[in-house]
Amino acid sequence: MGTYVSTAQVAARLPYRTIDGSSKPSSSQVSEWIDEAEALIHAALNAIEVTTPITGTDGVKVLRSIVLNYAVGHTRLAYAAAGGDADNDAGADEVERFNDQVSDFFANPTRWASMLNAGSASSNQRHLRGYTVDNDDNKSVDNGDFSPSFTRSESF
Repeated sequence: MGTYVSTAQVAARLPYRTIDGSSKPSSSQVSEWIDEAEALIHAALNAIEVTTPITGTDGVKVLRSIVLNYAVGHTRLAYAAAGGDADNDAGADEVERFNDQVSDFFANPTRWASMLNAGSASSNQRHLRGYTVDNDDNKSVDNGDFSPSFTRSESF
């Protein structure tokens, strides 16, 4: 069982389906998908310097919805495969939504840190990004490395 999601919560999103030791997929397979999703989320959050696991009530609920996308998506894909329907991509949208959300962690680290930690992000996520502070190649206006040009044009 994962930190944020249980197999029962996955089953609740799949009415009229049973997830147990003899079902396809089995409860252990669904548990593995839950663990995979949580590992991916923890790795991404750690990469943006957010401490895991998330323990705040609202943060847990937010991550639950993201983990459920991955686990339900893979479960639906497995149902389609077990039924012999190779053209059925039910579940692919949920997996894609999961991937998009995890990618968004990197695009918006401060927002995610705040959302998952009850509105407060550590100063680790608050980075000023710009050429003047990330100037690894030591270029400067004084040395003539930048020469802005201004033009007037009628084309928009």
